[in-house]
Amino acid sequence: MVTVESPAVLMGCPGCGVIAAGRGRRTVELVDIPAFGRPVRIRWRKRTWRCAEPQCATGSFTEQDERVARPRALLTRRGCWWAIGQLRREHASVAGLARQFGTSWRTVWRSIEPLLKTMAAEESRFEGVSALGVDEHVVRHEALLFRMEVRDRHRLAVAAAG
Repeated sequence: MVTVESPAVLMGCPGCGVIAAGRGRRTVELVDIPAFGRPVRIRWRKRTWRCAEPQCATGSFTEQDERVARPRALLTRRGCWWAIGQLRREHASVAGLARQFGTSWRTVWRSIEPLLKTMAAEESRFEGVSALGVDEHVVRHEALLFRMEVRDRHRLAVAAAG
């Protein structure tokens, strides 16, 4: 468990720009990359503020940092990209990643799915691909599990399906 917090600074209201009044902190727990074979949790003590302008519709708001995690996320941004790397390079399963993170399958999938959808929509990933080949591998003989890979025959793997 690692506890982090940002230093106290002046903050403007995102709605109207008026300097907001601090209202303390609220702790959010995030799942991060496993370390030394054990799950890691980050306790982020987020700052909270209240807008001083009575006419402002914002009211109160909480510190956000997209570099750490998306709003209302359960996995850190670093954890999401590590998980995607494990899926792509190590052929890990989401269930296996959930065990390593010490969390549920649903938590891992909800965190990485938006990033995977953005990557899948990127058409430039096919630039320079002239021919695709399909290769199937028997993963476990006793259960007849197969893994299929779609590859550019002239470069490294383009996509893998499990």
